[in-house]
Amino acid sequence: MVMVILDVGCSNGALAGGRRLVLADRQLVGIERYAGFVAQAASQLDRVIQAVLDTVEWRREFPDAMFDCVIFGDVLEHLLDPWLHLAEARRCLRPGGTVVIGLPKIRLVSSLYGIFIYGTFPRRDRGIFDRTHLHWFTPHDARKLVVESGLKVEATSYNLRIGDKRGGLLNRIAGRLFDPISGFASIREFFAYQVCLRASAGQLP
Repeated sequence: MVMVILDVGCSNGALAGGRRLVLADRQLVGIERYAGFVAQAASQLDRVIQAVLDTVEWRREFPDAMFDCVIFGDVLEHLLDPWLHLAEARRCLRPGGTVVIGLPKIRLVSSLYGIFIYGTFPRRDRGIFDRTHLHWFTPHDARKLVVESGLKVEATSYNLRIGDKRGGLLNRIAGRLFDPISGFASIREFFAYQVCLRASAGQLP
């Protein structure tokens, strides 16, 4: 049976469609707001729905349990009601299906420095302090979000970084130094800028 994957907020389709040749036995579906990205994603995915995520009608677009995997990659923090969208994703899962979630993590050493030393909550064009974020998460909050949406957390991983911005010497050094000891709670809590969770539907009602 063909595996069906939904990428919510798929942008240009690179995340789900980037390994298209390897994943030839998959059907890839995306939801994206911006027309330019929709046009680019259409060349990588089998179907792209153009819609504002906050208003997408899940039951109209996906009336049945049809997905083996639903991906929310740095998307939920932008939505008015992430609990609703996770619950709808759960409803759309086939038996044994999974939801993969990536969330920026506010409890980062550079965040603490900015807030407690400089006394300001930055607003930026991207990153943890993206001005379009409506929600901020710690690992505890991320797991709580998933559980409250009716899902069961199966695995958690972290991406390590010192600064909020991608790249740079400090972040490269952090990756080399901290990756071998990423299992320590203090490292995860203060030097991980993103928390990634894999969740299952558990026992559907």
